[in-house]
Amino acid sequence: MKKILISSALAASLFGIAQAQTSGLFVGVNAGVPITTPSYTGFTGLKENFPTSGFGWALGLDVGYKQALSESYGLKYYISYNYNQSKGSKDNSTPIIGKVNADINQHLITANVDYYFNFTPAFGAYIGIGVGYQQYNPTWKTAAMSISQGAKGGLAVPVNVGLTYNVDNASQILLGAKIPLVAYDYKSNSNPMAQGTATLRTYIVQVGYNYTF
Repeated sequence: MKKILISSALAASLFGIAQAQTSGLFVGVNAGVPITTPSYTGFTGLKENFPTSGFGWALGLDVGYKQALSESYGLKYYISYNYNQSKGSKDNSTPIIGKVNADINQHLITANVDYYFNFTPAFGAYIGIGVGYQQYNPTWKTAAMSISQGAKGGLAVPVNVGLTYNVDNASQILLGAKIPLVAYDYKSNSNPMAQGTATLRTYIVQVGYNYTF
């Protein structure tokens, strides 16, 4: 009987106390892990030696408006900014090239629209899309040279997906991801020995907190 009462109390705390989110302005912060997956064209004699994945850290900020269309679902309109840094490396048997280290920094700013749905007052999910600007500043270092041409950027179109937990009608915890639909082609021609294009695509997995006013 005691176990049943404890289980019931825990269920009530998760499903009963939490409340559906209300409309209002909101701000959010998040932190997570970026996963960058570059592919290469050109870079004759070098591209096989470059790392094709990198991991690191990411920080973000969201500011916008949440529109509750009912107790179960609604829309979010917001501007998001994310900064992330991914690092990757690859050991090569060629003495001249040796180990190649990649350091890839990205700024991502987008305008977003998300649709959210609450399965219960406590738990929900969301899916949406953003359109904006992404800027990359990568560096590849070998034993013989450093390859970089500064910051460059272009169109960004990420899909936003995730799960939510509503602490109350104002506070919300999110576990989500940003999936890029558009990669960025970073062209390097500053070094005559290392001319080519790195196609960069960064996925971001993050944990966040939103507060609605």
